[in-house]
Amino acid sequence: MLYTLFVILFGAVVRITGSGAGCGQHWPTCHGEIAHLPQSIETAIEMTHRLTSGLAMLGVFVLTWLSFRRTPRGHGARAWALSSSVFMITEALVGAGLVLLELVGHNDSVPRAVVMAVHLLNTAALLFALVGVTWLVDKPAIARLNLCSGWSGTAWRSGFWSGPGFAVGALLLLAVSAAGAVTALGDTVYPVGDRSSYQVAQSLAAGQAHYLEQLRGIHPLLAVAAAGFFLAFGARLASRLGRAIVHTTLLQLALGVLNIYLSAPGWMQVIHLAVANLLWLLWTAAWFTQSASAELAVSDQATE
Repeated sequence: MLYTLFVILFGAVVRITGSGAGCGQHWPTCHGEIAHLPQSIETAIEMTHRLTSGLAMLGVFVLTWLSFRRTPRGHGARAWALSSSVFMITEALVGAGLVLLELVGHNDSVPRAVVMAVHLLNTAALLFALVGVTWLVDKPAIARLNLCSGWSGTAWRSGFWSGPGFAVGALLLLAVSAAGAVTALGDTVYPVGDRSSYQVAQSLAAGQAHYLEQLRGIHPLLAVAAAGFFLAFGARLASRLGRAIVHTTLLQLALGVLNIYLSAPGWMQVIHLAVANLLWLLWTAAWFTQSASAELAVSDQATE
């Protein structure tokens, strides 16, 4: 899990440094060579990212194999293990598409923004599946917890704050994150620090700003609106995970403000992304915990 997070953050470094085109329009080879000696820092960064991503994929495949070895047929961890392998493959395919279609470097097209958002959503799905495997693999008592247990069944009948609220929160997080991916692309291609606030405002008012600059304000507005929901939901959980969600949400808000104040430097973008992933992992863990508790409650009632 931690290594996968490292690879995700390293991917942000690739974008920030414009190293996505470091190997040219070639994938999985680099400049058409299997064993290429880097001639630039961009090539070295891109090759390192590909290597670390390949090791992450291998690790997920091994995790899937071990999950099948350790759990019986029908165990919920198996479904999530298979899902994590599928999402890791699609993650690699999206990355390959970015390179092969030249949606890297200073490309500011709409297709690149769309693929960047899709890339982030796929990453979120991958992390969700990995949490599912990690949480369920050593819990034989809830082996029947499956792909649907997080958003249907008993959890939904327990009230909004116990069932549907988790799905709503997940959708909010995904929306904020997708908007954040587009904003981060704009911060990379059109750095705020390159122009004064007056010049930016003037170009926006005249309708001359690029669409990435015009969309820049959507992410913080969504984040502030969603933060109220996360804070209320985390407080109602009344658990360590709930408190962690509240504290992480407050931290992310503070980092967001600082990121805007500093004109989104690269290192700040990486930290902001790291905390965003942490919040997603906490939310996912709380979801699985609540779903499992609901399933166990039903099991206890059935046996009485």
